[in-house]
Amino acid sequence: MKDIVANRSKVKLSHKARLILLSLRENGPVWTTYLLIYYLSSSISEWAYSQMSLFRKKHNLPGLNSTTMNYEIWRNWDWRNGGEEWTQSTEWKESLIRNILLRYMKTDGRILEIGPGAGRWTETLQKIASYLIAVDISDRCVEICRNKFAGCSNVDFFVNNGSELPFIADNSIDCVWSFDVFVHINVAEVTQYIKEFQRIVRTGGCVAIHHAQKGDVAGGWRSNMTSELFVDIAESNGFKVVAQITRWRDGQQEFEVGKYNDVVSVLEKVS
Repeated sequence: MKDIVANRSKVKLSHKARLILLSLRENGPVWTTYLLIYYLSSSISEWAYSQMSLFRKKHNLPGLNSTTMNYEIWRNWDWRNGGEEWTQSTEWKESLIRNILLRYMKTDGRILEIGPGAGRWTETLQKIASYLIAVDISDRCVEICRNKFAGCSNVDFFVNNGSELPFIADNSIDCVWSFDVFVHINVAEVTQYIKEFQRIVRTGGCVAIHHAQKGDVAGGWRSNMTSELFVDIAESNGFKVVAQITRWRDGQQEFEVGKYNDVVSVLEKVS
């Protein structure tokens, strides 16, 4: 049913009218009325979203991605599912861990995670790190993680302001990981984070960040970041872009990073 709405432009107006008549004949007026309401309301919603996106870009608005918005959203999020509501499938998550996380995060290294949420990726990172620092803008997320990993001696959790890491020493981190976090962080805050990574990551260290590829045009309340802009920010702060991953193959299967044209950018600190 949703495919009909998503692909409305591929059906001519005359054919749409014929579909309505056929629906009246086969489904009756009540069901067809619901269909028309759904169809029209979805059209209005998509139009409104496109106008919001254009207006935001024109006037340089933060949208739903300011630090204050992010704090309110994630502090009050229902974390009972542990963030797994964003996991496409068990196979997808296990493959992402094998092919991206474990490939780029250094075993027995000092790892930083930005935005652990309820510990969705922290569990894997904690097992491979000699020491793991996890930082979140939400004090509630930090409390959840502290309780969840209370028995682990190699991990510490901190609350920050959404862009700075003053409690981490210079050149003390081997790797940085963040997934399903920077997709909601705007360019200004991402830039500040990259500057902090330049300060705290050792030369040769790796940074793997999942972020928006085309701004907010694909939905998912994405930030105003793009792949090209992320590269510019990284390279101007002493990082080399090793890879930008949108999909990967695992045996006979192919997986996408996300549902909203997202990308994982992998960086190496070179200076």
